Amino acid sequence: MKATNVLAAAVLIGGGVAGCASMEAMPAASPAHELHTFVPGWERFFTIDWQAGQRKGRPILSGAVHNQYGATASRVQLLVEGLDDKGGVVSQRVIWLGDSIGPFDTVHFDVPVEPAANYRVTIFAYDGQGRGGGL
Repeated sequence: MKATNVLAAAVLIGGGVAGCASMEAMPAASPAHELHTFVPGWERFFTIDWQAGQRKGRPILSGAVHNQYGATASRVQLLVEGLDDKGGVVSQRVIWLGDSIGPFDTVHFDVPVEPAANYRVTIFAYDGQGRGGGL
């Protein structure tokens, strides 16, 4: 019985890790399946500047995330969304920014995207450090 429980837990954990590790663009099948930020109010701590462009004939978003708070933010992830001409989500992609963003520091990014009428870039998740352990 214990072996069955361990195997079931391993399958659940493994499936969860595999599901979280994907960074491919994914179509939003319906509003119920859309991703949303894990940190409402992130705008108090970060600003994001970006512009759409092309690299080797393919669409790309280039920009920067500015940490406006006096604490380090680590494991920062962006939610990059492709939008149709009415603002509906047609694709989503979660991107890791890599290293931490120091207090009042800036990190630049370049993200290949699917063609879309417009785009939206938001903070998907992050961990705060300093100032009592969190932002």
